Amino acid sequence: MIFLVVFLCCVFELNYVSFAPLRRGRWILSWHKWLCDNFALQKFLGSGALLVSIAIPCALLAYLFSNIFISSVFLTFVGGTAVLLYCCGPGDIAQEIETYTRNYLDEHGNQSPPDAENFLINIESSEGDPDRPFLRAIAVEANDRLFAPVFWFCILGPVGALLFRMTLTMKRAGGLLTAEAGIAERLYGVLVWLPARLFAIGLGLGGTLGPVIGVIGERCFDLTRSNAVLGDAAIVALDQRLDDEADQHTAAIGNMFSLVKRGFVVWLAILALLVVAGVL
Repeated sequence: MIFLVVFLCCVFELNYVSFAPLRRGRWILSWHKWLCDNFALQKFLGSGALLVSIAIPCALLAYLFSNIFISSVFLTFVGGTAVLLYCCGPGDIAQEIETYTRNYLDEHGNQSPPDAENFLINIESSEGDPDRPFLRAIAVEANDRLFAPVFWFCILGPVGALLFRMTLTMKRAGGLLTAEAGIAERLYGVLVWLPARLFAIGLGLGGTLGPVIGVIGERCFDLTRSNAVLGDAAIVALDQRLDDEADQHTAAIGNMFSLVKRGFVVWLAILALLVVAGVL
């Protein structure tokens, strides 16, 4: 069942099926604020209030699946699929990339996607390799939006996916206390450490593996640099250099997204083998 849920989720997410309007995640911050305002959690727990805000929904979801849905395979499948689809994103990476490349002209065209939330809009090009920041961002966003939630879904079930989604939302949110933002950053660092490296290996298997192993080996145990490791691994896995012209820029982005898809295919194949072997 795990494989089928993950397979459906990856197919939906990587093929321009948009669930973004259904999963903005505003309730996560509203829930945290409500708890703090009504129960004075920050007064008694300090920055630990953020952990309580994350733990309660995860505990309720665990109870739901372990005590109510457990008697029905159908409810478990539908509920697990719904939770995983919700916990990916919140934006659809395939749609945002397609929108960006469709609207991109060149460095003098001054045309950008109309959606201000598109993650590619505000990326600044570097002088030496103008495409590199965009390619890094695609790999990191693919991990945050899809691979990491899927990974934790496979390890901890729906609770794992929700745990990662809430942590990522808290990390990226503004308005948190400085200490709470630090807690969210550290928890995110712990949760993303292994998925980022496994996803990098998948990109290597879908592209050029040797340099990827070298990149991972240099900073294997660094909890604070997982996204940098993944970004570097994605660049060497793609193994290409393109100039900053409109067609080449969009081609580089398209090539990286194709590599991302191949990375998911690699891990879907590995997941299928694990299911057949009875590991999952």
